Amino acid sequence: MMTTSGVSSDFVLTLSEEERALLLNYLESALRDKHVEARRTEAPDYQKYVHHEEAIMHGLISKLQRH
Repeated sequence: MMTTSGVSSDFVLTLSEEERALLLNYLESALRDKHVEARRTEAPDYQKYVHHEEAIMHGLISKLQRH
């Protein structure tokens, strides 16, 4: 996360196992929707934006799966 000074900072969120599993489920579902959206869009700038969101979602899913 970038602060107003441009320095990266961490964000800590404590979740119960049930919350983690639910959030992971939602993210995996949203990622599947993003795949469909990326395939259907023809606008290069928007497609780039969707791919960027997919990359962020992949990162979040990886973090949630490690715990």
